[in-house]
Amino acid sequence: MKDKQVIIIFFVCILASCKTETKNEFFTLDATLTNISDSTLFFLNDLANITLDSAYVVNGKLSLKGKIDSQGPERLTLFSASPEFIYTPLLIGNERVIFEADKSDFPWNIDMSGSVHQDQAERFNQVSYQRQRLIEKLKKSIDSDKELLAERKEIVSDSLDNEMADVLKENFNSYAALSIFQHYKTKFSAKELVDLYNQLDDELKETAIGKAIKLHSEFSKPEVGDEYYDYRAVNQNGDWLSLSDIESKYILLHFSSSACYGSQLSLPELKEIYSNYADDLEIISISTDIDRESWENHVKRDSISWNYLWDGGGDYNDAFVKYWGMGTPTYVLISPDGIIRERWIGFGDGIIKEKLGEHIKKL
Repeated sequence: MKDKQVIIIFFVCILASCKTETKNEFFTLDATLTNISDSTLFFLNDLANITLDSAYVVNGKLSLKGKIDSQGPERLTLFSASPEFIYTPLLIGNERVIFEADKSDFPWNIDMSGSVHQDQAERFNQVSYQRQRLIEKLKKSIDSDKELLAERKEIVSDSLDNEMADVLKENFNSYAALSIFQHYKTKFSAKELVDLYNQLDDELKETAIGKAIKLHSEFSKPEVGDEYYDYRAVNQNGDWLSLSDIESKYILLHFSSSACYGSQLSLPELKEIYSNYADDLEIISISTDIDRESWENHVKRDSISWNYLWDGGGDYNDAFVKYWGMGTPTYVLISPDGIIRERWIGFGDGIIKEKLGEHIKKL
C-alpha cells in the first residue's frame, strides 16, 4: 500500500511541477536591416490604419512592440514613408518575431521567424514576389511602350492570380489564407466556396472572414440586371435603415472608407447630385471602416448629409460581402423596381453623373 501511495505522490508532484504553456501578452518585432539608413522611421499599423508602434532604425537595428487584442493573429503593415516608401505585410499574434532583410527584399521576400502564422503567409508572399520580379523585368525590357507594358503586366497578373488561387486551395485552413482571400474571391465558383468553407476548422469558421466566405457561397455576385440584396445598418444619426425602406427612388450605394483617397475625391460630386436630385435619387454610403470613431469623424469632417451606414464589419460587413466589393469607392445603382442597373469601382471626374444620367433623365 505504501508503494502505491509513493507512486501516486510521485505523479502528483510531476503534474504540479509541469508548467502550462502561457501565451505572450505582447508581441515584439526585431529586425536587422541593410541598405536602409539609420534614423529611418518605421511605423507598424493595423488594418484600421491605427499605429501600434513606431521606431527609428539605429545601427541597422529596428525594434517594435505592441499588443494584439484579437483571439487570432492580425494583419499588420510595417512601413516607412521617408526618404522613400517601403513596406511589408505581417500576420502575427502576440509573438516574438525576428528577421534580417535588405531593402531590396521589401515587400515580399522577407523570411521571418517566430510566428507560425507568418510562416504560412510567406507561402503566399512568394507568389507575390514572383509577380514583383516579373513586372520589374517587363518594365526594364519594354518600358518605352506603355500600351504593350500594360498588356503584358495584365497577362502576368492574371496568370499569377490563378496560381495564387491554386495555392489558396491547397493551404486554405489557415489564418494566412483567410487574410488574403478578399483579393482573390472572384476566382472561385459558388461550389468551390462551399468546399473551401468546409475545409476550415471551427475556429476559422467563426472569424469575420470565415463568415464572409459562407455568405459569399450563399449570395452569388450580383450583376447588372439582377435583383438587389437588402441591407440594414445604423446611420450617423443613430437610426436603423434598410435599403428596402426606400421606395419609388433610385438608390446609389456608395461603398467608402475614411482613409480612401478616391472616396474623398468623389464627395463634391456626390454632394452636388444629392442637393439637386434628392427627389429622384437616394444616396446611401456604406462604410468599410472597422473603427466607429473613424467613421464618425469622417461624417463630421466632410459634412455628409445623406445616410451613411456603418456596422463595424469593415471589408466584411454584410453589404460589402453580398455585393462582392473589391475596394473603395464602389458604386451600385439600383432602380425603383429593385434591379441593379449599374455597378463600377473607382473614381473618375464626372463618371458618377455620366452613369446616373443614363438612367435618370433629369441629370
